[in-house]
Amino acid sequence: MTETHAWKAEDFAQVNAPHVKTALAALQLTGDALERGGAFAEIGCGTGEVARFVAERGFEVWASDASQSMVEATRKLCDGLPVTAEVRPAEQLDFGDSQFDIIHSSWVLHWVTEIDEPLRRVARGLRPGGYVVLQWTGAHPRREGPGMFGILREIAGSPKWKDLLAEAQPGSYEYPADEVAKVLEAAGLELVHYVPELPHPFSAKKTLADLPEMRERYKLAGFATQAAALGDRGDAFVDEVLTAMILAGRTDPHHARIIARRPAA
Repeated sequence: MTETHAWKAEDFAQVNAPHVKTALAALQLTGDALERGGAFAEIGCGTGEVARFVAERGFEVWASDASQSMVEATRKLCDGLPVTAEVRPAEQLDFGDSQFDIIHSSWVLHWVTEIDEPLRRVARGLRPGGYVVLQWTGAHPRREGPGMFGILREIAGSPKWKDLLAEAQPGSYEYPADEVAKVLEAAGLELVHYVPELPHPFSAKKTLADLPEMRERYKLAGFATQAAALGDRGDAFVDEVLTAMILAGRTDPHHARIIARRPAA
């Protein structure tokens, strides 16, 4: 997660409501596991809404994020609750065997530079009967070619922007749902919910008329690192990327959801 360190909690909170809503909806799909309490891990805790939700329902929560600002916001929101929040990129996570009843990560996987080993570690960290709940962006099939992240990386690496973004190249990646599912199954988990194309408030088709609203949203979240690095030229970069996405018909982030379970002993 090389990019999220630049994200600020106060900015992220302005665009975070749809993400929290879909995360809570996904957790409900674990059935009575959400009501039994136990140990809960969250990879990419954001501003702490999910951590607070599950802690108030009897879970001991361990939450992580690559952004210091996000972790501080989570600690503040969850003050007095059984929540431990740490700054930890997803690539550095190494759970103990059978440590958690639920491991949750929404809208983080696409920031991870390589997913196979982190997913295997997640699978190892589940207790028998435990669930992993994953939602992420950039899950369209390989056969469709590059999506919005591919366009972002192409423009950021162009002669116009490459040198200016030498220390802030995009760190977002595309992982099709079938590839994620194969890793989880190979690690001994069984799929209980598989949605390779998940409807989301940000999935609606966009036109150039939507550019001003998109610019403000992506400057706060998806392109925050590049916008911050470019300063006064940030808007020009964001507009160029978004215009290319709109004209190519690649404005759908292509979200996916997978819930998998460790078979009971």
